[in-house]
Amino acid sequence: MPAPALLFALSLMASDPAPAPEGEPLPPGAPTQSYPLAAWCYGALSEYLDVYDRVKPDLRAIDKMFGSSVPNEREPYASDMAAARIELKKIGGAVQAAEEASPTAIAPQGVAAIDQGRAIWRPAELKTHRELARAWLTWALPDRCASNAKELAASSSLLGKALKYNNPSATDAPAPASTTPSPPAPEPAAAPSEAATPPGPPPIGGYNSYLNKPATGAAPSDTTTPPAADAPVTPTAPPPGA
Repeated sequence: MPAPALLFALSLMASDPAPAPEGEPLPPGAPTQSYPLAAWCYGALSEYLDVYDRVKPDLRAIDKMFGSSVPNEREPYASDMAAARIELKKIGGAVQAAEEASPTAIAPQGVAAIDQGRAIWRPAELKTHRELARAWLTWALPDRCASNAKELAASSSLLGKALKYNNPSATDAPAPASTTPSPPAPEPAAAPSEAATPPGPPPIGGYNSYLNKPATGAAPSDTTTPPAADAPVTPTAPPPGA
């Protein structure tokens, strides 16, 4: 992807959102940039769902006293809760897409924005359950939350493709060419042991300590056996009649 597309995606991430349409406005102090605003909306809506589980008995009592738009409903405002859970999933998906596509770590900023969104319920949570239920009945998610999440998801998708182009994954690298391993070198022949029996018939006279050693050349002269002395001649008697 060329550089202009990457710069365009980055500008979408950092720019302020378009003016909010008519409807439920953002409260004072809410973030205005796309990613922190999505995180803020996620925090506010998730706390709205948590409060619902705590005030259901009071909601039933209020409906019984003043009437309900959906009589004999098994769970009070069940359809509204189903729609809120779907919207929370969309906003959370946009927040995660922005974090995955960002070239820098932005999750800590998102955590702070989520806590800020949840904090709008703190004053009502300090009151009685009946007052908390009434606050819950009058609250609505700002209209800007839905449109901002949609825009953030689209810009994050564009930025994610640009980052993938500039920083390919390790799984995209080609596999190395296979090589045939060379055969192992032959092992050298074992040297004959000094104590091995010499081949052939034993020398005349049998073995002795000298012959059991490997030959290193001619034998020393002082080991040569001296020639035997001439045996004395025994005179014989002349034959008779000599």
